[in-house]
Amino acid sequence: MLVGSNERLYPWMDEGFNSLIDLYAAADYFEGTAYGDTVLDVPLHLYESHAIAGEEQPLGTPPVEAHDLFWTAYRKPSLMLRILREEVLGPERFDAAFRDYTASWAYRHPTPADFFRIMSDASGMRLGWFWRDWVYTTARLDQAIEIVEPRDDGGTSIVIGNRGTMSLPVELELTFSDGKTETVKLPIEMWNLGPRFTYRVPAGRDVVRVRVDPRGVYPDTAPGNNEWRASPSR
Repeated sequence: MLVGSNERLYPWMDEGFNSLIDLYAAADYFEGTAYGDTVLDVPLHLYESHAIAGEEQPLGTPPVEAHDLFWTAYRKPSLMLRILREEVLGPERFDAAFRDYTASWAYRHPTPADFFRIMSDASGMRLGWFWRDWVYTTARLDQAIEIVEPRDDGGTSIVIGNRGTMSLPVELELTFSDGKTETVKLPIEMWNLGPRFTYRVPAGRDVVRVRVDPRGVYPDTAPGNNEWRASPSR
């Protein structure tokens, strides 16, 4: 209640922020119970039934024009901010920036631009791409494993595709023939040159399985293309 967000104009800045805080508080308070250990995932599980292509509205839609205020004001903003915190900025940078925003706008009335500016300045990261996809459009995510093939030098090339209209960083889980696994995190800048990116595994490691978003933290609309496995004869 310190920050005077105008919920009649920007409900996602009021109810959405509150929903995020409620979810983290519940997860912390009920930690170790079935509810506490899964409550943070509720907005993600709701994505499929509310973010319907052709029907979903941007978060920036005026509330009097919103068909699904439960989604645009409450659950999608909390999903957006959780992904920003845990997958884009990291908890330390996000929390510091969010505290800076609260302190800077206590007893005042911020607009979305004020929030965007502080989160970018305080975190040291350009976030225009993120706000565009999440607040002003209904962009949809589809990260895919396009091609996995050996190279002449004995290494393996993994081509990752961004088939949707939303861009997010990529997490890869690589499994090798010796049973060992490795997690690779690729930043958002990987998409700067287009919707395909090639990750090169050095020679000497035989890749038998590749998964994108192995923890299932993103609202990927086509999870069936998130995994590649080597054929048995490989």
